[in-house]
Amino acid sequence: MEKRLFIAVLISVSFLWIWGKLIPRFFPSLVPKPTPRVTAKTPARTSESTGLQATPGVLAATATGVAVPASDPVTPVGAEATIPGRLPPTMETRAVTTLVTRPSFVARFSNRGAQLVSFQLRNYLDERGAPVELVKMRPDNSSDFPFALETTDGRLSREVNTALYQITEQNDGPARVLRYRLVTSSGTVVEKVFRIGDELQFDFSVSMAGRVVPYRVTIGPGIRNVAGNEKDTQFLTTGNGLYQSGGSLEVIAREKAASIQKVDEEIEFIGIEDNYFLSALTPQTGGEGVFRAVKLPQPGTEARKEIYASINAEGGKVAGKAFFGPKQAEVLERFGLEKTLKFGMFGLISRFLLSALLWIYELTRNYGFAIIILTIVIKMLLYPLQHKSIVSMKKMQKVQPKMNAIRDRYKKAKTDADQRQKMNVEMMKLYQVEGINPMSGCWPILLQLPILWGFYSLLSNAIELRGADFIGWISDLSQKDPYYITPILMTATMFIQQAMTPMSVDPVQKKVFMMMPLIFGFIFKDFPSGLVLYWLVQNILTIIQQMIMNRFWKDHPAGGAVTGDAR
Repeated sequence: MEKRLFIAVLISVSFLWIWGKLIPRFFPSLVPKPTPRVTAKTPARTSESTGLQATPGVLAATATGVAVPASDPVTPVGAEATIPGRLPPTMETRAVTTLVTRPSFVARFSNRGAQLVSFQLRNYLDERGAPVELVKMRPDNSSDFPFALETTDGRLSREVNTALYQITEQNDGPARVLRYRLVTSSGTVVEKVFRIGDELQFDFSVSMAGRVVPYRVTIGPGIRNVAGNEKDTQFLTTGNGLYQSGGSLEVIAREKAASIQKVDEEIEFIGIEDNYFLSALTPQTGGEGVFRAVKLPQPGTEARKEIYASINAEGGKVAGKAFFGPKQAEVLERFGLEKTLKFGMFGLISRFLLSALLWIYELTRNYGFAIIILTIVIKMLLYPLQHKSIVSMKKMQKVQPKMNAIRDRYKKAKTDADQRQKMNVEMMKLYQVEGINPMSGCWPILLQLPILWGFYSLLSNAIELRGADFIGWISDLSQKDPYYITPILMTATMFIQQAMTPMSVDPVQKKVFMMMPLIFGFIFKDFPSGLVLYWLVQNILTIIQQMIMNRFWKDHPAGGAVTGDAR
């Protein structure tokens, strides 16, 4: 039985290592990454950089997302004559920023390109204590903020993304309506309308009239600025693309994204995500979704690949709803984005644990104590199985001499199949006589693995635990223990637990089992401190349980059963 137990523990450790190291490296979003359907239906020449139908004389887009014409550079906007619907030339040198303040966010729109230049979440803070910014920082001369347009005409792309739009503001009940209008030098009329209420999801509409060319509305590149202890790791992945079609969510890994990747024509939404936040467009009018990946320079480091997510115009218009906000369960469910909260194959367990954790948090007002209480509850629920496991191990320890005697009688069992069969039959008879189930000691470990995995996914993806402090040095339960105190304590309690647990007298197996705490400690040192806290409390409760069992244990002289006191 000890060999089976050892195999179960080894499988569990290997499983955790693969999950913590290999899967996040090759599958950063922790879900399968099927290749999106590519629709190639444009017989006309296509710009390699933007994927739109190209017009003669247009080169690939620049890293900022604006197509550059091969010739005939854009005339400076300020030098153009006054055109109806535009601001006078004397006023076109100064951009105007419109601030929309709501209880949960602060949005800033600029009339330069009629783009969203800032979206700050007031209820979520970064490591500096400032509101989380969901619009990634850009150089001062950038023109590819959310709701920038990518067209097949390089001159038009530059103009519609850098010119100053005429703006009209009005109130529509509790909502703020911003209307932007631009008449370009070629006579194309571009209008953008944003209707912002108190919700994190707001309405948008983009239309083009007059000289209309193929275009799309884009958001990106990437999502928010990640700094300090939130750098990309195996537990935090930022900037992946995602879209939903036919109720199925697909994820585009940032590192593996193609330069141009078209997806389904009937998408339900398309966007960019990380573990905790999401930017997404839900089209009501528009065509297929498109991802575009570019490498953008990073200060002091190598260029980083980032993704733009966009929707192709249909009939000269793109309209729908835009979401910029946290991946909080109740918020996502309200807007039909709930599948973006991914907890892996044990998602049901994670969601149940999250609901229980939030309920306990309302009583404790501390997520660390909530984890401790939830761990105690889980331990109580698993106690009958764990008790049966300990009883089985005690019985196995008692009959170990008889098992060794059987093995000695069949020394040729390793090379003789008949001898091995006879030995197994005799072993099973011994188990039946002694009332032993050789697998009963392994089940509690295997049953705890889904719970451990569920907690791992929960602590890595639930925004409720992002930045949640516990006590003293643990200021974020979703991050590793900065001083490795809890992993050290966890390793120590595993040593104590191993010393108290009945096991084989085989010295080799004893040494292997005593190495397991060091292996677990090494693996867990970089895990979220909330997960380590769960495992530490689990070990302490097991030690207490084992102490009680050892104190009141009384073997039955005949069958190895336990007395009423022991039970």
